[in-house]
Amino acid sequence: MVLLDYANVPSSALRRGVADLVGRVLTVLPPESLPHGSRVVCRLYGGWYEGRGLSKAAQQLASAIRAAFPVAVRLGSPAHSRAVHVSVELARSLRIAPNHDLHHTFRSRGAPRGLVAHSLPFANCLRPRQCPLEPVYHLLTSDSCPEPSCEVGVSDVFIRAEQKLVDTMLTADLIQISRPGPRHIVVVTSDDDIWPGIYTAVNQGSVVHHIRPTPSVRHWPYASAVPKGYYEYSLARAAS
Repeated sequence: MVLLDYANVPSSALRRGVADLVGRVLTVLPPESLPHGSRVVCRLYGGWYEGRGLSKAAQQLASAIRAAFPVAVRLGSPAHSRAVHVSVELARSLRIAPNHDLHHTFRSRGAPRGLVAHSLPFANCLRPRQCPLEPVYHLLTSDSCPEPSCEVGVSDVFIRAEQKLVDTMLTADLIQISRPGPRHIVVVTSDDDIWPGIYTAVNQGSVVHHIRPTPSVRHWPYASAVPKGYYEYSLARAAS
């Protein structure tokens, strides 16, 4: 089982398509984790529901998945190749409750709270007395348009997308999958919120292969506290 935090994968890797991404993940793993004839289910985690309907991105991804999977993937060198059978699905529900989709996982919000503008004139401004960004400064500091009769505020101009429940869904599935007995589980994420799930899965006897889509800028001590059965990789090791 591969649990892939799609929301955590760099856009440069996503542009190559879901088939390329899954193939690179499988390439990183050691041969003993995927013997010949293995059946691999790859669950993609993200904010798939905008309200109660699939987001546009989720619809496009679902279409790409239908076109490319299931598929037999050959791994290893030509002289020692092995085939694994791969299927891919959007993680729209928890594995423990597959018939109950979790909606409202993709949400649009206004500008983040606590956003502060530097005082005028801005540093390095080429036209400090006639800065074209002055209306933006006014909008951010007063939450109103410089035009007196206009009712536009910050939230009417700036929005940000949020993906909710992604980390907790992946963690819950990781723990649920590890409970029946020892198995190889692949987790693809650079988000440190997954660590409690990794601890639990390894302590329940599973082997966790942790693939980081992006190099960590910090060296957290979490890995050193995990008992035997945890392995870490970088997606950069896969052939591009």
